[in-house]
Amino acid sequence: MECYEQFVSTRDPAKLSSLESLAMAAGLSGDLHALASAYLVAELPMEGLPLLEFLADSGPADPAVRCDLASAYILIGSVERASRELERILAAFPGFAAADRQLADVRVWLQWRVAEVDFQQRRAAFLAERLADEGGGIDEHIMLARGLYQLARIPRSGVDWPEVMDALNRARRLHGDHSQVLELLTAATHQAGAEAEWHEALLALERVAPRSAILDHWRSVSTAVLPNPDRLLAVASSGTEDAHGALRDLRSQYRLSPNNPDIQRCLMQAEVRAGNVAEGLWLADGLAATEALDFYGHAALAMVYGVAGDQRMDHHATEALPLAPDAGSRAAFQAQYDRVRGT
Repeated sequence: MECYEQFVSTRDPAKLSSLESLAMAAGLSGDLHALASAYLVAELPMEGLPLLEFLADSGPADPAVRCDLASAYILIGSVERASRELERILAAFPGFAAADRQLADVRVWLQWRVAEVDFQQRRAAFLAERLADEGGGIDEHIMLARGLYQLARIPRSGVDWPEVMDALNRARRLHGDHSQVLELLTAATHQAGAEAEWHEALLALERVAPRSAILDHWRSVSTAVLPNPDRLLAVASSGTEDAHGALRDLRSQYRLSPNNPDIQRCLMQAEVRAGNVAEGLWLADGLAATEALDFYGHAALAMVYGVAGDQRMDHHATEALPLAPDAGSRAAFQAQYDRVRGT
């Protein structure tokens, strides 16, 4: 704690490095919360977040840990998750002042964003219709792509990265060397985990705008392929020492692609299996609103709603059965459904 207090008072990076060494050397017996809090003070929320999630998921955490976790979610833009975390704190610790203040601010922000999402959706629909009817110019294509890009980052907006990439590729066919188009395409393909398309967009951006302000950032970004969400779900459900890391990776994927139904499905199931049923149900409600769900989506929803005793499980089971890819999958799901339903 002395090292933590020295860092907070001085903001000296050397003090943070010393705190990292002390905390990591001590492991679970050390004060990981102090290190995580120091990362938040240093405006490094992505470094603090895994520690805070680990502390919160490992057992009953004190409200200060959970408030810091909510703060980390806010700093990285996962405001809905921050809101739910704060609501859980207040349910367990009624009147906890720090959580009360945070939740009031978060709710105001979320109300503003509802209006912003509605505006962006209406503007995107208007621009898409205009471009379909009249062709339009490059500026209108960029406006549409920017709006879709913003929506793809917001849970339950209904826009996923392939739609953004499609809009940008249409713009590129109109003006293949436009730097703003290539900058957006580089960002969107990376967020989508489309490695080949990302490399191609990055090379095009380097050729067209070698002095682009954001080019250095994209050059430094990892090119690692995102793990398959179903594989992460299997590890997160395994009960091994790697389970929490896989759950954390699924949460990270969801933050990047909150409207991807496969990632929603896998994270939903992983949260429920980890005992976070309220979080799983929130994700389930978002997934259930997705159009044209496949067998796996409906089947997962049926099981999650079944665990929670929600009658919506019957609707999703009815939807899932005709979509089963083969008789074996259908029989396995029916057996699992019957067990959960108690029939």
